[in-house]
Amino acid sequence: MTSPVDPPADPTPQEPPAQETPASSWLAPTPAPAANLPKYCSACGARIDPRAEICPKCGVRQIAYGQGSNKSRPVAALLALLLGWLGIHKFYLGDTVLGVVYLIFFWTGIPGFVAWIEGIIYLATSDEAWAQKYGGPVERSSGAAIGCLWAIALLPLLSVIAVIGLIALGSAAYVLSGTP
Repeated sequence: MTSPVDPPADPTPQEPPAQETPASSWLAPTPAPAANLPKYCSACGARIDPRAEICPKCGVRQIAYGQGSNKSRPVAALLALLLGWLGIHKFYLGDTVLGVVYLIFFWTGIPGFVAWIEGIIYLATSDEAWAQKYGGPVERSSGAAIGCLWAIALLPLLSVIAVIGLIALGSAAYVLSGTP
């Protein structure tokens, strides 16, 4: 028997209120690394526990699994050299604000020049520094790909030098011909 002070017992269980899901839950979950897979230090190469954040041998902080964008350095350099004036390389690297700024001011030519400089910087960056800045494992870039990209990067500079040389050669030929 219930007393008048006790609330009536409800035989149906109450469901918890629905919680709103944040926008990040819409993304596909990143799989956690398996506990039995070996993990190696990014600095000294020693085998460490897969859950370790710092290498016990050398003390270097490890890049967390799934952290960073794991973007390719040659692809970013190619996009900067060929389509950088539109900011495509910034969109690729996840910097959409600067990508939009490049799109807004592409008609001035300044984003094209800045993107060319950034493409050269991307080519000159080491694989380790790239992985540290943009995340992911250290991946060795193909030497042939980087060499071809250097040729593409230096082509505008060589073209300017060639045009200046032709102008100087033409003016020297004009002076030597003696025509007034």
